[in-house]
Amino acid sequence: MGMAETTSVKGRLVALYWPDSGDEGTVMVDLTRPQAATAEIEDAGGVTHRVDVAVAWDADYLVGKQVRTTSGDDGIGLESTE
Repeated sequence: MGMAETTSVKGRLVALYWPDSGDEGTVMVDLTRPQAATAEIEDAGGVTHRVDVAVAWDADYLVGKQVRTTSGDDGIGLESTE
């Protein structure tokens, strides 16, 4: 998977992993900007794809839903297809 990877991944979002913010206590996060996370998406064939995405800070609501990856100015995003 290189930078030229533009294939849209579609399937069920199994998990969303947020980066470990360390032990600074309070982390300054700009909630208006997409946050970096790793999405695990299981496609129709049962294959799980790990994709680095930039999603809204409250994107956990997408876990368990049908999603697809999108390409944008902020990198790869996720959107619900339900």
